[in-house]
Amino acid sequence: MNGSKKQKTVSTILFCPLDWGLGHIARDLPLIKEFHKNGHKVIVAASPNLIKWLNTEYPDVEVDNFPGPKISYGKSGFSLLKFMVSLPKLLSWPFREKRILQKLIKKHRPSLIISDNRYGARNSKVFSVFITHQLMIKMPAILKWMEYPMHLFLKFLINKFDECWIPDFPPERSLAGDLVHKYKLPEKARLIGPLSRFEGKIPEMPSLKYKEDVLGIISGPEPQRTLLEQLLIRKFTIQKETLTLYTGKNDLNKSVKANGISIQGHRPTHIIKKEILIHNKIISRSGYSTIMDMYCLGKSCLLIPTPGQTEQEYLASYHEGKDHIFVKQSFLFRTDETGQLTFPPQHCGARPDLIFREKLKDFF
Repeated sequence: MNGSKKQKTVSTILFCPLDWGLGHIARDLPLIKEFHKNGHKVIVAASPNLIKWLNTEYPDVEVDNFPGPKISYGKSGFSLLKFMVSLPKLLSWPFREKRILQKLIKKHRPSLIISDNRYGARNSKVFSVFITHQLMIKMPAILKWMEYPMHLFLKFLINKFDECWIPDFPPERSLAGDLVHKYKLPEKARLIGPLSRFEGKIPEMPSLKYKEDVLGIISGPEPQRTLLEQLLIRKFTIQKETLTLYTGKNDLNKSVKANGISIQGHRPTHIIKKEILIHNKIISRSGYSTIMDMYCLGKSCLLIPTPGQTEQEYLASYHEGKDHIFVKQSFLFRTDETGQLTFPPQHCGARPDLIFREKLKDFF
């Protein structure tokens, strides 16, 4: 660290996760818990939707409002016209975030800011850390030429932070692939290993009673989250198969059961963790947080990328058939309601504890 900003004097930490589904705040949860466990005061500034989730998941920390851009994908996936129209608004958000952050700093006086993919959540007088697994953006074919210029632009923004924490391994074991390792890492980058809210002791396998039905876990931006939910319900109703579906919606507190399908809203982490462990047939989006979760639990799954979300399409392709997390991608599943699903075998086994505590011990 440079200047007067010292790691050892950290006492108040301000977390600022991006609201793009639950992925960012969910992967931040082990960091939030570790700082809190070590006696630091933790404040999470996020959108109302994420605050609602955190209040039910881990109410031991303070929260504050920090709105963000509304991110959505059209029903047909990526739209170049929509992308170009929304680009100025997206590029303006870091400036808006800086103004909001000034008020949060004045109110809470943090000594450390941890921003998960919010480029404007930094301050020159407070040690600021940026968390990301996306040092380059996979672009649609028509915009492929923009990948390297966009990488340079992201690196320019990230280098304004004091450090960059990357939840991934070195290239030979990477879970993010090109998203992290295609180009040279930022100078102040740390590879801290994957992050997952599902870490911790896993029961012995003989003590788990496996279920034969399919487990679906969906989240992410609308309307694609709802479209996948509807598609799964139609498919399993037509085929008269049983499905347990976690929708990731905070407003659904009771389970709804009909025609062999159980629809669940938000449930605590320990319940979802057990559900993943006792199911051998799992369907999920191919978001990076999901991949880290499955790696942590040693589970295989059928990945369905969000249409138009090129990062998820890349990650599904990148991980298919790999030993560290065996997955199977299904692009045709978007519209096919009658075809049989083929699930990958379960053979990975539980992983060792996450390594972020060792990598960040000078902060904790």
